[in-house]
Amino acid sequence: MPDLHVVKREKNVNFDAEVRLHRVKIFGSLIFVVVIIACACLYAKNYFDNKIYTGYEILGKSLRSDSDTANYMTYNGHILKYSRDGAESYDGLKEARWNITYEMQDPQVATCSDYVAMADQGSTEILLVSGTGEETHINTKLPIVNFSVAGQGVVAVVLEDGEAARINLYDAGGTELAGIKCSMVKSGYPIDVALSPDGTLLGVSYIRVDGETGNVHSSVAFYNFGDVGQNEIDNYVSGYDYGDVIMPRIKFLSHDSAIAIGDNRMVFYSGDQKPEAVSENSINEEIQSVYFGPEEAAFVFRSDEGGNKYRLMVYGKTGRVLMDEDFELSYTDIQLCDRRAVIYNDSACEIIDFKGRVRYDGLFEDPVLLMVPTDNAARYILVDRGMTQEIQLN
Repeated sequence: MPDLHVVKREKNVNFDAEVRLHRVKIFGSLIFVVVIIACACLYAKNYFDNKIYTGYEILGKSLRSDSDTANYMTYNGHILKYSRDGAESYDGLKEARWNITYEMQDPQVATCSDYVAMADQGSTEILLVSGTGEETHINTKLPIVNFSVAGQGVVAVVLEDGEAARINLYDAGGTELAGIKCSMVKSGYPIDVALSPDGTLLGVSYIRVDGETGNVHSSVAFYNFGDVGQNEIDNYVSGYDYGDVIMPRIKFLSHDSAIAIGDNRMVFYSGDQKPEAVSENSINEEIQSVYFGPEEAAFVFRSDEGGNKYRLMVYGKTGRVLMDEDFELSYTDIQLCDRRAVIYNDSACEIIDFKGRVRYDGLFEDPVLLMVPTDNAARYILVDRGMTQEIQLN
């Protein structure tokens, strides 16, 4: 009996060891599979991140009939076509998201998220269109000078008011939310306005002429219409004076970052409540064009390096240089997406990533008015007067 007892105990010990060994093997197999999948994903990512494209294939076409006066732009992944008598929003080859009619002599457009705001400069009405095509007609009563729109439909408008100006805010239903009185003596004249995507912050670029010396001064002011700004006079939370520069452009790059662009410098601001200047870069050359990405600002300057015509500099939202490259293509538009600059005109395209590598350099089969990036880095939408194409770089 003792011998039998000993044998039984040894069998239990061996059984437990086998279970542990089996578990170790399963765990090891799982680790091996995970490592293989991770390596495959890294390989695929590295392959597509570094792939050089030499051509493209057309995945689909959609025929249209557009007038020669129609304008095209991309916003939030959508395509906007607009003219004097109407506008249409659509996605790629799909049917229109919405289609509206109106009468404007020279429609100016501002977009954010799925909202589109349109107005004639000098008119007294703004047309606001939501992502579903719902229209709101905002009666400003005073002539419109400039305007901006936020992601939930809030609109900021600079209005001419005799010798002074007003900045009014309206909600998506057209109700006036707030107003700021501007005078040349105190604040200066607002030459540009920008709303943060969430509609909380308003940035204003002012210009003021000194009555005694005749010198021109600029300033940038930020107003907070959230809880923080309720405790401040006129919702004013921060501001900066610039005595030797005019700042004709201000733009939010995200909900907590903005850029003001002058004739000899650019200033970056950060903060979702009381924006502060965090970076200031000098501009020593004449700016040819300015473009904006999801959180970037791109500047095109003239260049004489290596026979190239242009120099493209892309800045992140804190003022850090993300890209500084020369290129030769005579461009009509530049799109920023997925850490790449898509430079194109009606017949050719050049795609350069932020590391300076040319990822694509080729010709279009048909004339192109608008090139729209998609979620796929190798897939784009091409728009011309009579057709929309979806292409895949290869």
